Amino acid sequence: MIKLKDILKEQVEVSKSEVKKMEKLSDKIIKDSETLLKMFRQKHKVSTKDSVLYNTSKDWEQAIRNLKMKFGGWFGYVYDSDYVK
Repeated sequence: MIKLKDILKEQVEVSKSEVKKMEKLSDKIIKDSETLLKMFRQKHKVSTKDSVLYNTSKDWEQAIRNLKMKFGGWFGYVYDSDYVK
């Protein structure tokens, strides 16, 4: 089986501990974003009566879902690839 690093002349590898640090940071970003959204909803008493607040809340919710998907997919790929030493 041919590995990617055999094909590429210049390989960019990162240590497993550095990847773990990045993953922890991404988890913290997601957790902080969820906390911010929760605070926003509580302080502004978000309901469907105010479409601006409600839509903003839903946009943030979607952004958090996108972060989870992108970060989760990336770290899943990195651990199974040739980018980790």
